[in-house]
Amino acid sequence: MIALDDLSTLPMPTAFGIEVDLQTGEMRTQTGPGQYEIDHFERVANNYLLRSAARKLLSPFRVLKNEAQNEFPACRVVRCGLGVLNQKNGVGIYKAIQHKRAHFGGVVQCGSVWHCAVCSNKISVRRRAELVIATNRINEDGGSCGLLTCTVPHAASDVYADVTDNVKRLYARMNSGKLAKNFRERFEVVGSIKALEFTIGLNGIHPHIHSLMYCKRAVNWLELSDLLYLRYAAAAKSEFGWNLPRLALDLRGGNKASDYVAKWGIESEITGGAHKKARGESLTPFELLELYGNGDKAAGQTWVQFAKSISPIKNNKVTSSRQLVWSRGLKERFGIDDMTDEQIAEQQEEPAVLLGSIDFEQWLKVLSQPYDARVVLLQIASVGTFSDVLTFINQLPTVATKPRN
Repeated sequence: MIALDDLSTLPMPTAFGIEVDLQTGEMRTQTGPGQYEIDHFERVANNYLLRSAARKLLSPFRVLKNEAQNEFPACRVVRCGLGVLNQKNGVGIYKAIQHKRAHFGGVVQCGSVWHCAVCSNKISVRRRAELVIATNRINEDGGSCGLLTCTVPHAASDVYADVTDNVKRLYARMNSGKLAKNFRERFEVVGSIKALEFTIGLNGIHPHIHSLMYCKRAVNWLELSDLLYLRYAAAAKSEFGWNLPRLALDLRGGNKASDYVAKWGIESEITGGAHKKARGESLTPFELLELYGNGDKAAGQTWVQFAKSISPIKNNKVTSSRQLVWSRGLKERFGIDDMTDEQIAEQQEEPAVLLGSIDFEQWLKVLSQPYDARVVLLQIASVGTFSDVLTFINQLPTVATKPRN
């Protein structure tokens, strides 16, 4: 750790009490004469670092586009937060009216819940609100909600994409056909919300499906669980010749479902399934990215296997699995607008005012710093004015390097 007295610092505008290490981007806040504490702007900075790690790992994957067969990055996260939508308009600096948090406008947003910690964070906030609304509505109507969990056996030697496909196939087969229709009619199931989640450990990738099941009336969840297990086990036997143990499927109502809805996104500063902290020795995908960012190359390669399994590249096109899938007509029933992840990522986070815009050359200067000056800029904009933002940019040294990741 570098001693604070040895920091090469960039002074902030008067009365900010913040200084920045030009090499690491570490921010420190003055708490008294000659006394400082480090201010990491942790959540934003961490998500930016995770996005940069994903960008570095996925940059080598390219696809051919247009008649000239030019190569482009296969995954949108490679340009997320860097690319400018319109160079003439530059980049807008917005400040939320209520929470006073600053954010950028006019830059590319990838909308990937699997690859991008920044977009995933924003999308998960919206998705959690939708889950809360749906669960509240069914309870208000006198119905009930249960939480279904489905898993499949796997080993470290299994191909990640195959294991993921296995659990998706069994879940789909369990919920299709005449028997599934009769089941829904018998227990007055009005719909479900399927969530795909992952952890990765010593036995390889562990995909699992959580599904919120909504019924018009109170039901015996143990009875439903036994019936669904029989269908799930039969599908596994037919598809793969497996004898699935009873714990491969679990369905519980009451507090189990309510807790899942309440905790969705809370585990990591309002972020969703990809961010959730894993149990025991297993890791979530974003935890793998964090390890890679700290120098663990093996963790990075494992994350790439996950990324390629959840977003395979075929015929010069990337097709990603959806994290949340609502059954047909359920959003309309509960009066919830249907928005894609990309639309949510591009949407303004909350009512905000435009502090001002910086031009394309100023944006490139910010990107070229040896630390992530975007995070520092947002912190300054959150507590100061646009004049403070411009002062910060003008004080930045000109760096003759490519823009940072």
